[in-house]
Amino acid sequence: MLLTSAAHGCIQSPQSGSTLKASNALLTQIKQRGHLLVATEDDYPPFEFLVNEKPIGFDHELLAQLRKTVAFEIHQEILPWQGILPGVADGKYDLALTAVGITDDRAKTLDFTMPIAESTVAYIKRKDDLTIKTLADLSGKVLGVQQGGVSLAAIPDLAAQLKQQGGTLGQIKQYRGFAQAYQDLLNQQLDAVLHNIVSLSVLVSEKPAIFELGERVSRKSYAAWAVKKGNQDLLDLLNRFLGDLRTQGELKRLQEKWFKITFANLPTQPLLPGDRPLS
Repeated sequence: MLLTSAAHGCIQSPQSGSTLKASNALLTQIKQRGHLLVATEDDYPPFEFLVNEKPIGFDHELLAQLRKTVAFEIHQEILPWQGILPGVADGKYDLALTAVGITDDRAKTLDFTMPIAESTVAYIKRKDDLTIKTLADLSGKVLGVQQGGVSLAAIPDLAAQLKQQGGTLGQIKQYRGFAQAYQDLLNQQLDAVLHNIVSLSVLVSEKPAIFELGERVSRKSYAAWAVKKGNQDLLDLLNRFLGDLRTQGELKRLQEKWFKITFANLPTQPLLPGDRPLS
């Protein structure tokens, strides 16, 4: 079900005390639609999720602050992950205001802001499963990933590491969201779930008797917001906004609140997995 900001009373009027100035080209672009339209995922804690139909999380707090700093309306649609990036690439949405893992394939149709967090992929297992102690033990196991997500994109990295250690990749099951994947892990339909290190760290801190965090399975990677490729004016404005939050220490505060960890040395430019520059 598609949820919009109107359904949650979140549509805001321009702020009289706005401080972040948009270029004339960007204001003309926004005027054509009447507002900036952002898309946010419905089930990606701790970045964004719904509790009793109320949107909360790291990115929702950033959105609230963005609204206070710009002189135009921002409308929001909350929807499943699978529709967000195609919608931005096609121009349906102006911005994917969600934790988008920066990958080679996505860089073909999208441009990214400076990173908001690390998104390196790790695995989680049942705490009482003693058959998995290291990454090598994932050989031949049934693994859960998100359809079209950064966890799926990490599979080639994992396969290469397993091959180096004499192992082989087992069955990969794809899920629309992680809630069902975690449930299948508990029900022993999966042996492990791959996800970004932030989300897994929070889950383990909340349920330490049930889940155990394993090793990283991918190269170091980052999450950022994404716009349609070539939308440089919007990208510049968003980078000024995020850069100001970094300088003020606000980004660190929100990371501590929602991630329980902070990333002090995030790059100021988007980087591909393995700290490779975008071409």
